[in-house]
Amino acid sequence: MAQVINTNSLSLITQNNINKNQSALSSSIERLSSGLRINSAKDDAAGQAIANRFTSNIKGLTQAARNANDGISVAQTTEGALSEINNNLQRIRELTVQATTGTNSTSDLDSIQDEIKSRLDEIDRVSGQTQFNGVNVLSKDGSMKIQVGANDGETITIDLKKIDSDTLNLAGFNVNGKGSVANTAATTDNLTLAGFTAGTKAADGTVTYSKNVQFAAATASNVLAAAKDGDEITFAGNNGTGIAATGGTYTYHKDSNSYSFSATAASKDSLLSTLAPNAGDTFTAKVTIGSKSQEVNVSKDGTITSSDGKALYLDEKGNLTQTGSGTTKAATWDNLMANTDTTGKDAYGNSAAAAVGTVIEAKGMTITSAGGNAQVLKDAAYNAAYATSITTGTPGDAGAAATAGNAAVGALGATAVDNTTADVADISISASQMASILQDKDFSLSDGSDTYNVTSNAVTINGNAANIDDSGAITDQTSKVVNYFAHTNGSVTNDTGSTIYATEDGSLTTDAATKAETTADPLKALDEAISSIDKFRSSLGAVQNRLDSAVTNLNNTTTNLSEAQSRIQDADYATEVSNMSKAQIIQQAGNSVLAKANQVPQQVLSLLQG
Repeated sequence: MAQVINTNSLSLITQNNINKNQSALSSSIERLSSGLRINSAKDDAAGQAIANRFTSNIKGLTQAARNANDGISVAQTTEGALSEINNNLQRIRELTVQATTGTNSTSDLDSIQDEIKSRLDEIDRVSGQTQFNGVNVLSKDGSMKIQVGANDGETITIDLKKIDSDTLNLAGFNVNGKGSVANTAATTDNLTLAGFTAGTKAADGTVTYSKNVQFAAATASNVLAAAKDGDEITFAGNNGTGIAATGGTYTYHKDSNSYSFSATAASKDSLLSTLAPNAGDTFTAKVTIGSKSQEVNVSKDGTITSSDGKALYLDEKGNLTQTGSGTTKAATWDNLMANTDTTGKDAYGNSAAAAVGTVIEAKGMTITSAGGNAQVLKDAAYNAAYATSITTGTPGDAGAAATAGNAAVGALGATAVDNTTADVADISISASQMASILQDKDFSLSDGSDTYNVTSNAVTINGNAANIDDSGAITDQTSKVVNYFAHTNGSVTNDTGSTIYATEDGSLTTDAATKAETTADPLKALDEAISSIDKFRSSLGAVQNRLDSAVTNLNNTTTNLSEAQSRIQDADYATEVSNMSKAQIIQQAGNSVLAKANQVPQQVLSLLQG
């Protein structure tokens, strides 16, 4: 090896080794201080890419688990609201069962209906106000997608439904036949469902919807159905068939959907003939004697049977019984009336008493005395008596009214007044019952300006068959084009600018409310509503379980991915501490050796001295 001074190769080699060791020491210190094996891509390029993908998955799955928990909360919130709706429905059903029994008075039914309406209003309030994070969960049909994965398409859907009295088919639910049902503002969907076709669009955005409406023939039934408040019906002739008071005038009352009559009635037989059904038919009546009431069926010949079809008899006290022995006799209208004529005190009544009693409460028809002295009517030929309300006491004594209403179909122990006619102050018949009575009868309908004669169940104008247009007016036209206008603000109007509403059955009308009617099969309607709630709650319970499972799986996956990521990028402290100690020792040794290597060129000086 040559002896040189300019280049100290040993020193250079030592310096290079010291630099390498310095880099290793620096790397160990960095890993130990950060806890990561990979602090930059140069530490492990492939490992850094893999670990970064793991980071994306871990963060996505962690958020997905939070999303799933939010979804569980949505389902729980919705189910909690449905639970309250179910509680209200159960109470409504309980009240309906109570209302369907015949022992309730009118005020009882009114009170029951008031609570039912209050419960339905609460259902609508819960539906409209139940929210999760500002989102209404029961106010409209729809779905909510919950992201339960770190990638596209990894979702679970929560199906939401609009739940209120309308969607439960309980809007206008009624047990007493009173009040009204609010109609909803019509939309273009209602117009389409009703058969209207969209036409021209005006400059202001208004769209015209048109339909060629065919008018119905004017018959007794639809003439009565089209009657307006205050319209009067007058019977043509004096046949008396099925009519309590012949030759009189009935006035239609919109609020109660009934006809009332005030005049001097015919004899008892004429009054009872109103209650007689058509041949082959029966009607249901509630007969009250004293404090006892029973629903019965009445046939054309006057035979009375129980509601389940069993024969009924009158015992010696005038009570209805199913035991036909001893002194009992067949239960008929004449026997029932005749049995009330027994010896006893004279009967007196006043307007207060009259307002309480009811002669016969038949299905769809009630005959009552509305004012004046209550009267007892007796036809001597039949030896029968009946009254609206009977009290015993001194004539003119106000205390007599206190016991009014203790006899509805006659009073045992009362002596009837001989008379062939009586002033029946108020005969109220429902519109449906009136239509049945007037089938094939002659009558006239007057709305105050025009009078139309209905003969043999047909109406004619100038000899031509008459029809009823969409507004209820009688006309000789057979059809016309009806136009409705859909405005940009969502409202729908007709030619006159009146707002159009949609009824429960989808019919279009200018009336903001429809007369309430007693709900048919109310318990069935409630059972169907409760069943729909149960089905919805079941689906929410199922999705909660599914989301619970998703959260568990997400947590497991996150744990496994975190472990895999740790093995790639986390520093092994045992290894790194050992590497650091080794580098520190080598660093010290290198520095010592470098000092000696730097002294090697001095040996050349000894050659110069010699």
